[in-house]
Amino acid sequence: MRRQTIQEKIKIIQFMWVIFILIFSGVSLVLLSTDLQAVEIMKLTEIKTGMKGEGKSIFKGTQIESFPFTVLGVIEKFVPDKDLIIVELESPVFDNIGIISGMSGSPAYINGKLIGAIAYGFKYSQKPIGGITPIEDILKTSEYNIPSFTIDISTIKVEFDKKNLLSIADVVKRELAKRINFNPNQALTPIRLIGTHRGFTPSALSYWAPVFSWFSPLPTAGSTSTAGMPISTSTSADKNSGQLDIKSIAGNKDLLKVSPADAVSIPLIIGDFEFSSVGAVTHVDGEKVYVFGHPFFNLGTVDFPLHKSEVLSVVPSYAESFKLAATRNMVGRAVQDRFSAVQCELGKLPYMIPMNVYLKNRNQKFKIEMVNHPLLTPVLSAFSMLNIFSSQYQEFGFQSIKVEGKIFIEGEKNIVINDLYSGTDSFVDFSNLLLAINFFLLNNKEKNIKIQKLDFEISGSETVRIANIENAIIDKRSYLPGEVMNITVYLRNERGRAFTEKLTIKAPDLKPDTDFYLLVADNGEMGRFDSKNIRSSFFPIKLSFLIRAINNLRKNNRLYFKLMTPTRGLFVKGYEYPNLPSSLQDVFMYDRSPVYDVSSGIQSRIKFSTITEYQLEFPTVVKGKKLFKLKIKERSDG
Repeated sequence: MRRQTIQEKIKIIQFMWVIFILIFSGVSLVLLSTDLQAVEIMKLTEIKTGMKGEGKSIFKGTQIESFPFTVLGVIEKFVPDKDLIIVELESPVFDNIGIISGMSGSPAYINGKLIGAIAYGFKYSQKPIGGITPIEDILKTSEYNIPSFTIDISTIKVEFDKKNLLSIADVVKRELAKRINFNPNQALTPIRLIGTHRGFTPSALSYWAPVFSWFSPLPTAGSTSTAGMPISTSTSADKNSGQLDIKSIAGNKDLLKVSPADAVSIPLIIGDFEFSSVGAVTHVDGEKVYVFGHPFFNLGTVDFPLHKSEVLSVVPSYAESFKLAATRNMVGRAVQDRFSAVQCELGKLPYMIPMNVYLKNRNQKFKIEMVNHPLLTPVLSAFSMLNIFSSQYQEFGFQSIKVEGKIFIEGEKNIVINDLYSGTDSFVDFSNLLLAINFFLLNNKEKNIKIQKLDFEISGSETVRIANIENAIIDKRSYLPGEVMNITVYLRNERGRAFTEKLTIKAPDLKPDTDFYLLVADNGEMGRFDSKNIRSSFFPIKLSFLIRAINNLRKNNRLYFKLMTPTRGLFVKGYEYPNLPSSLQDVFMYDRSPVYDVSSGIQSRIKFSTITEYQLEFPTVVKGKKLFKLKIKERSDG
């Protein structure tokens, strides 16, 4: 028998050592899993009035502290199919300050058994009396497996004038408000989460106050919050917390571990400025983590980051005491945002949407990442853009912004934005446009999309740049088919300086003695004319049609010249069909299928048919309109 070489013996030893490590790791994982799942739970039916228990939370740093409580009773059918345990907290920690905002999700135990999460409190109560969400309801959040959230937007016009943009922003605000105002009892309310922010201005926060209204409304030292939504400001210690992802800390398992009562946060925006909400961990079951004991935004299936947090201090207040907290490293993601809790997964990365903004005048770059959600992403993109404008431009008096940008969509054409905004509302106008575009994209009817990133390059000007049309003159009132039309437009800018623009277009190739019209107008006036002419509520179902409609948006810094005839036509599924013979019109009108039925709004008769449309770019925003009625004349024999 051949004797083993030294190299062969070394290989055998190495192989056995690997097997030993694998076995030991497996045993360790089993022990860890057993340790995490060792907590017993107490069913609601076992809980009786007068029972004594122990709650756990963090009031300073990362040190978990215990406090006693007494069960006062159970509110049955707090909401349909859900009960709530009422307890009185008895620790000196709560003397004179009551329930503390930011402790939502703090676990509660009786005889070492977990009964649920401290998640509710009574308004204006002089005693620290709270409501506990039963652990049985909390654990049910992991049973949900519902497709991504979307809302029906088919009744919303795909129009981007100022009025409709404000309307769309209002729709989003009301939808979020409806979901977060879930509490059926106005006296017994969810313990507020602590909204922590870094790098946000008072104007940006106040504008979006209704959306984030149920985060802690109390200011902390150094807070810049106003208008009913002061929220605690993160300290410089967590300045780069958003840059730490799971991959960068994978080598340190302690950083990925959380325990019941730990402070955790769900950031909505991370990067050069941040916005998060802080609560507590209720229960850890392997990789599953349950937090808050009540909803975050009540959005169902989600994909949000989960970070650890550090409690800097408890701030007493006559109105509502709260924890001052700072966001730390990422540990996983939130996957379910339900009535009884938010369920998370440790060690899993969420998908975040990057947004990069370069301000040329300031030579300033901003890089952030936002959560990916059909309702929140539109709000956060507008929120972030408005914050950049108000922090970097407003103090310098900038009132005009030139925007060049792209929204990159996986597997689809990019959205291209190239426009000028001017006036006191210019920042809000563009922010609302960004909200509307993302809102339509993420809630389109055809399919779920993946926004890869948003890139913008913006130039600011410290003057209002608006020119008004004072007059427009054409060289005559009747033309031969195809004859050159000379048009002169007289304008006056914001400083009162008059200037003219000249251009030539060809008269339409129509039969002699045919009337036609020339409309010279800005984008808003053109949009209003189209609305009156088309009167259709058609919404693009196909994503490619929606993207095309967005990319074809008329611009603020353009003057448009539309040639049209008073010939009746049809508008069908987003397309204009001018000069249709009456026989073909009858065919369309006769078909009452869901695709072509006039009553469905998918098609409509139009009074004016567009022949062609031109545009002229200006260095300013253009306002005004002029309408001409013209005629095609016969050619003379000479």
